[in-house]
Amino acid sequence: MSANDEKVRLKIRLTEEEKAKLEHDAALCGLTQSEYFRQICLGKRPRPKQPPEFWELLDALYEVYDKLERLTAYCPEVVEECSRLEKLVLFLQEVV
Repeated sequence: MSANDEKVRLKIRLTEEEKAKLEHDAALCGLTQSEYFRQICLGKRPRPKQPPEFWELLDALYEVYDKLERLTAYCPEVVEECSRLEKLVLFLQEVV
């Protein structure tokens, strides 16, 4: 938003259920209700903010993957498991 952009107050009517959903979804994304609504209006799809446990899990999976990858030189059977773990890590990264 540039310095010349002026914010305009918008009043909308929602049911109690819709208001609760807006509050809940905005909070999940770590956004104010206004920012959440703005992003939706701009065609963006706000994503929920991941809890610290998610990032700890991802770090642990990276560590396991690195160790498995080093083992493939000594134990070729590990290659398939390493590949499956890599796909899981890549999938989790896309989710974020």
